[in-house]
Amino acid sequence: MKKYLLILITPFILLAQSYIAKIEPYEEFIIYSQSSGEITKLDKTDETKLVDKRVVQLDDTLETDQLLIYKKQLDMYFEKLSILQNSYNKYIKIRGKSQFDKDEKLYELIELKISIQNLKSTIKELQYTISKKAVYVKNLYLKEYLVDLGDYVSKGTKLASAYDISKSKLVVYVSQDDYKGIKNKKVFINEQADKAYIEKVDITADSTYVSAYKVTLIIDSKEFAKAVKVEFR
Repeated sequence: MKKYLLILITPFILLAQSYIAKIEPYEEFIIYSQSSGEITKLDKTDETKLVDKRVVQLDDTLETDQLLIYKKQLDMYFEKLSILQNSYNKYIKIRGKSQFDKDEKLYELIELKISIQNLKSTIKELQYTISKKAVYVKNLYLKEYLVDLGDYVSKGTKLASAYDISKSKLVVYVSQDDYKGIKNKKVFINEQADKAYIEKVDITADSTYVSAYKVTLIIDSKEFAKAVKVEFR
């Protein structure tokens, strides 16, 4: 009995060059918060579904209000720039004005242009901050949320786990005999050929499964957790 249980928990079975592997989602993701704030949008019904939308929203009220203020300020700066530019163009044509006075007008114009560029940079930074308050996923299977609506999270907090199930994979650790020329061999899944193809072959022996080589296969199946027999012929 102990031997039987041991076989079930290992990631592969080596028996006459046959391997047992479990069908897994192609890739697993942990979604992290890229900003801090209170969670204002999160729908638990999204769990265990394929989603393509915003899944988490952090409070961005202060940033949004500040952005509106900055944009209005920028509009006023542009109005002022237009007035100063016209004034300067007329001023330098007036006879009797010293070069010093003309330079003073020019410096005022330059300072305003610098202020405009600085404000533009501030607006971009704020827009970037706001963008990090929303978390979007694209065609991912949302396994579960790790937080709740109303929670306050900081940058780097784990928000959810998700999977790419657009395709599936099998991971097997093959013997040295199977490893030799493996890319020229056919893959058989449950005695059937052409049901999977090799995506990656690790050229170094595995650190955990000594004298075995990790091989990743891609398979078109959604029967996750199902065990299948894999052979290379």
